[in-house]
Order: sequence, then structure tokens, then C-alpha cells
Amino acid sequence: MFKIKISDILINKKYLLVYFISLLFFLAIFYRFSNFYYIKFHFLNLLIIFIGGSFALIYYSKTKNLHRTCFIILLIFGLVMILTTPSFIVCDEIEHYARSDLTAQGILFPEYINNEGYNVSSNFNHLLAIRGSSILDPAIFNDNVAENHSLFNGCFPQNPFYPYLLSGLGILLAKLLNLSDIFSMYIGRFLNLLFYCVICSFAIKKATEYKLPIFLVSCIPLCLYQAASFNVDGFIISMTLLAIAYFINIYKSEIVSNKDLGVFFALILLVSLLKLPYVLLVLLIFLIKKDRFTSKRVYLISRIIPIIIIIVCAVYSYNASKLLKYTIRNDHFIEHHVNPGNQFVNMINHPHHTFVLFSSIFAFTQDMIWDLFRFSYEKWTCASKLLASLYFVFFTLFTVTYNTVKIKFKRNYKIFLAFILLVIYIGIIFIQYLSWAPFAYPRLDMNIGVYSRYYLPLFAFLPLVFSPERIISKLKIDNYELKVILGCLIFLSGTIIFTLSVIYKF
Repeated sequence: MFKIKISDILINKKYLLVYFISLLFFLAIFYRFSNFYYIKFHFLNLLIIFIGGSFALIYYSKTKNLHRTCFIILLIFGLVMILTTPSFIVCDEIEHYARSDLTAQGILFPEYINNEGYNVSSNFNHLLAIRGSSILDPAIFNDNVAENHSLFNGCFPQNPFYPYLLSGLGILLAKLLNLSDIFSMYIGRFLNLLFYCVICSFAIKKATEYKLPIFLVSCIPLCLYQAASFNVDGFIISMTLLAIAYFINIYKSEIVSNKDLGVFFALILLVSLLKLPYVLLVLLIFLIKKDRFTSKRVYLISRIIPIIIIIVCAVYSYNASKLLKYTIRNDHFIEHHVNPGNQFVNMINHPHHTFVLFSSIFAFTQDMIWDLFRFSYEKWTCASKLLASLYFVFFTLFTVTYNTVKIKFKRNYKIFLAFILLVIYIGIIFIQYLSWAPFAYPRLDMNIGVYSRYYLPLFAFLPLVFSPERIISKLKIDNYELKVILGCLIFLSGTIIFTLSVIYKF
């Protein structure tokens, strides 16, 4: 049984004081007089994040158990996000809920009915009608008296079914327990969050020599915000982090475990069927030398399977993308003359314009930094360049100070990894440009549908690429891990304070 003593608080008093001051700083920056209309609600949330964050700091200080500390942080802050985020304002949550609703009905492969839509249940329409309502609005707990089904023209039919199993179970449980419709959203969000907590904490436990980068990425506020919703980004992020953990273990092992090898390939496959460019991560296995495998046969298989996975994912994605025309997004395609085939031919025929277009890709990166702290969308959008700028500095400092010497990642390996990350970055932008940009669209911007959340798990690789070993070998920072944990808590708290200040006011 874990117990906190007065001495534990005193030992960590400097960290607790810094944490408390950071909360006051964000309150002073973000809060306005209009927020104090809900003073009790704000005070309760602030109390929860302060006590929860303080407990996490003290717990790690006593146990040095990073994966359990991660679970505690993600669960506490994720629950606050679940309950304080209004219904259906998370990016694409409407369509992900619709797909989860179909899964709850036992429909794993959505069928487009009468050229109109997909057969969602009545509780979906009820929740759609109260979209944007918060937990403080008593009307959201009203029962839905209708029992009919209706058609909704959007549910991500191109995605495989497995990321929706838990959220679908949440909807089913709410129905079986005869709970109000809003509880289907809260339970579904919670099960997605719980999956994220478990997978991320296990990834940290698995990555014996690379725990802290995975912990840090798990606790990126936008990662947790997406995980505490119906959006499948939480699934992609957590499973990619687990794949990274398995790769690190494979790379560090004198003899590669066949089980670890199989799990790594399976994880990449599951993720890449959702986000195609991530399939290139499977090529990291080519960094493992021949003499590290259990046999020559396993070595040959390890060279063949990546090619098979790439082909399978490419074929699946090509065919699945055709299902987008059976969604509400087809209206956008028609209105803006979006045609991937014509767009690609135009790019081939005008190579100079294409080169100029994609040469702006690094200028576009600045938008990606600001997008790290953009939450929700449409009229509910809230974004903070202050938080984004501060976090960029924090993560950059971590990247160049984290000790990767034990990994022994060679310089040519770093170049190979950096190349893969760059190709994934460009690949996602390229695919989104083909899929969303109007014909001959002249620039790269948010209108082509590229967001920071698409790249979040890849951040875990950056210390391997950019950490300067000569500097790190001479750098000594006391309680480095605890300072990083404190930084994560500060930004998670700042994010919650910011979003509360935007959403909950008079």
C-alpha cells in the first residue's frame, strides 16, 4: 500500500512549489472575470489537477517507477479532459462516434444504404442535437425517448474496425444499463482513455533503455486530448509508441526474440492500415544485423515481411480511400473540385510548380508547431500560441539533453531514421494534398487537412536523431527524470486551465 508521509512532501517541496506557481501563472494568463461565474467548478478541477500532479511527483520520487507514474498521470488528467470537453467538439469525433455506434450494433463493415448514409441509432442523433453542450448543462442528461434508427452520411468507412471496439463497447454498455445517451459518450471516451493508459504505460515498461522519450510523448497534451475522445488518434499514438518500444528492445538485444519481432511487425501493420505513411517504420528492421537473429531463416523472413506489409497496406489504403465518396466529405470534394488523379497528373506536368510548392514544407512546419495546442474545431476552436511556443522550447531542450548513449545508435543509423521520418512527414502532406486540396491549389496550409496530431508519436524518435552525444556525456542534471515529469505536468495543467478558461465562462 502506497502511503505519503510529511517527509515525502518536504523532500519534493521545491518541485511541488514550482508546480503550484505554474498553476497560478496559467490562471493569471488565461482566466478572466467571466470565468468566476463557475467558480466552484473551476476550483474543483484545479484542486484535482494539483492534487493529482503532486501525487504523481511524490509517487515517482519514492518508487522511480516511470510506467506506473505515466498511468497515474494519464488517467487523472485524461478523466478531467473527458468530463470537461463538451460533446462532439473534438476533431472528427462526430464521425468516429457514428462508426463506434455501428460497431455497438455489431456492424464491423459499414454498409452505405440507399445512397444516403449509414444506419446509426437514435442516441447518435440526440447527441448530435446537443453538440457542444458541457457537463454543466443539465439538459444533456435528458433521456432520448426515440427508438428509431436513421441514416448519417459519415462514419470513416475506410478505417478498419478494430480501433472502434472499445468505444463501441462503451455505447453498448450505456444502452444495456439504460443510461442517458450522454453516458454512452462518457463511457466510450473512458474506455478509449483506459486503453491509451495501459498501452502507453506498457510501452514505457517494455522500452528498458528508452523510457523517458516514450513517457514524454505519451503525456503531450494533444495526445491525451485525442485519446480521451472517440477519435482513433489515441489508438494510433499508443500503438506506435509500443512499436517504438519493441524496436528499441530488438535493437538492444544481442539475440532478437522471434516474439518481439512478430509483435513489432503486427503493430506496424495495425497502425499503417489507419495511417499509411507509418508503414515506412517497418524498414527500421533493416538496421538489425544478420548475426542478431536466431537463424538465417528468421533473418530472411525479417527482410521479406516488411515488403509484404508495405504492399498489403498500400493496396488496402488505395481501395479503402474509394469509400470516402460515400461520406459527407464527398460534398467537399465536389464543391472544391478535388480529384487525386487529376491533381497528381497536374503535378507531374508542372514539375517546377510542384517543386516550389513542396519547397515550402519547412515553412509550413511553423503552422504545425502552433497546431500542437489547437484543441477542438469550428466555432469551439481554442488555440494557444503561448503554450505551443513554451512546449516547443521544452521539448527541444529535452531532445538535445536526453542521454541516448546507451542505445549506441550509429551516425549512419541516425541519418537513415531521419530520412524515414522526413519521408513520412512529406508523405502525409502529399497524401492530404492529393485527397483534400482543390485542383492546382498553390500552397501548403491547414486547408489541405494536415494537422500536428498526425505526427505526434514520431516525436519519440527525435532524441535518437538529434541528441549530441559529446555534450550529453559531459552534461549532468540532478533528478533529470523528475524534472521532465514536472514539465509534463505543468503543460498538461496549463492545457486544462486554458481550455477551461475558453469553454467555461459567463
